[in-house]
Amino acid sequence: MLKISRESEINLINILIDQDIISGTDLANIKKASNDGDKSQIEAVFELNLTNEDAILDLLVKEQSLSVIDLKNIEISEDVRSVLPTNYINMNFIAPFKLENDVLHIAISDSSKLSLMRNLKTITKKNIELHGAKVSEISDFIENLLKAGGETTISTIKEANASAEKTKTFDYEVDDEAEVLEDTEEEIEAIENESEVIKFSTAVVAEAIKSGVSDIHIEPYRFSSRVRYRLDGMLKEQEHFSKFLHSNYGAVVTRFKIMGKLDIAERRLPQDGAIPFKIDRKVVDLRLSILPTATNERIVMRVLNKDAGDISLEQLNFEEKDLSNLRKAIHSTQGLVLVTGPTGSGKTTTLYSILKEVSKPHLNILTAEDPVEYELDGVGQVQIKDDIGYDFGKALRSFLRQDPEIILVGEMRDKETVDIGLKAALTGHLVFSTLHTNDAPSTITRLQNMGTPDYLISAAVSLVLGQRLARKNCTNCREPDPDVTTEVLKEMNFTDDQISSAKVSRGKGCSSCKDSGYKGRMGIYEILRVTKPIKEAILKKATTPELKAIALKEGFRTMQDMGRTLILNGDLNFREFDRVLSME
Repeated sequence: MLKISRESEINLINILIDQDIISGTDLANIKKASNDGDKSQIEAVFELNLTNEDAILDLLVKEQSLSVIDLKNIEISEDVRSVLPTNYINMNFIAPFKLENDVLHIAISDSSKLSLMRNLKTITKKNIELHGAKVSEISDFIENLLKAGGETTISTIKEANASAEKTKTFDYEVDDEAEVLEDTEEEIEAIENESEVIKFSTAVVAEAIKSGVSDIHIEPYRFSSRVRYRLDGMLKEQEHFSKFLHSNYGAVVTRFKIMGKLDIAERRLPQDGAIPFKIDRKVVDLRLSILPTATNERIVMRVLNKDAGDISLEQLNFEEKDLSNLRKAIHSTQGLVLVTGPTGSGKTTTLYSILKEVSKPHLNILTAEDPVEYELDGVGQVQIKDDIGYDFGKALRSFLRQDPEIILVGEMRDKETVDIGLKAALTGHLVFSTLHTNDAPSTITRLQNMGTPDYLISAAVSLVLGQRLARKNCTNCREPDPDVTTEVLKEMNFTDDQISSAKVSRGKGCSSCKDSGYKGRMGIYEILRVTKPIKEAILKKATTPELKAIALKEGFRTMQDMGRTLILNGDLNFREFDRVLSME
């Protein structure tokens, strides 16, 4: 009976799939044969005559130009036993069989073991030479090693070589209540029971949620792998995950695929899924995206905290006048309200806050979203499915037959969606949507460039909200910013009165903000009311600067104006202002 680690089994089966030796449809038969015969799934592959050891070895040798070693008659010498931990050998399914002139010779059965090269050199302080060997021979080699006793550990290696580094399995303490909800027992259940991989995957998610991150990135490279968290809009590498991830990357990808109920056999096409995750008695949704790259599959997970959809307009940092104008528009009986800004600027959060405000028992509210990020009581939410042709345009047309008062369209991506939305806004419906533009005035020009008639824009659009998200100075370590002089403030168009009363600050860095100087984010907004002068200018095909000039005369305040106010208050530092708002 073959004794092969779960991770190695996963990697080997994935290689066989990639080489079209076995297909995804074979997996169910492999699993059944494995369970019925109480054997490894690789043995099941051989039993079903899908391939054999010689073919696997031949594939490895040709692909990596390795020499073949016969392990059957090799005795394990003490010097070989002393350079690698026994549990490491067993877990990674490798056979170190000879130490010669500071070169450690190791037999492998599949190409996934190439990713171990760096760790092997670090642990052993030796040069590594790889050879190919049959799966059964490596299994027997490891079994004989374990039977011989006298387990070699990292500690004993360090005693022999004080400079050796330890390559650990993952030891992050996971909260007992942290768990994946609705886990599946579908295909390949038997090969995903690697406890360390499960523990690692859970810990990556749990730590991200507790830290308040918005996205988790898991990225493979040729000689390394990394986990990065997006916190307050910025990506930061989590170095403590790197070693384990690189040594077990294939198993980690498979684990997340199973968590997201994706096809583990598909490694050539992108896949999207969802993972419900429970931690600290709260349920958090993870939107999972897997993208094949030249190295391996890349994972990005968007963290959707369901509590985040319960934010009121008062909590969004609007100035009093802007909030009043916004409320007037969203409580109208008809018209189009657009929220604009780049990806990650908080448009969805703003729209949900608007829906929360306007939602009433007597109103029929429908939304078309891609994806549905937060569940809202009293709102009919529809998931867009582009793969079957159900796009925003089709959803919007179907909504009009559902007798709604209020419609939300996740994004106006094309002329068709824009035209239907504008016509709906003219026929007694209140419509909310988003558009990707740099600022509020340029939204009008963008609609015109999409081929939308001027009269429709002028008649239907009631308000455009432009926004950004900026990192706030940490309140625990806030201090006067020595780099901001009077000259700097003048260059940023501050008035003399503003400069004299300015409280320009920065975050010095502390334990509370993890030495970043920033903690949390705030919205920065501008609101363009489509007044009569603006409507007339649209009909005359006014340019963006002309529209902006008219708006300024009517009291329009730009995001830059709001940013300057936040600098004066000490909430925003001028470097963040320049990063987020340098559009003038």
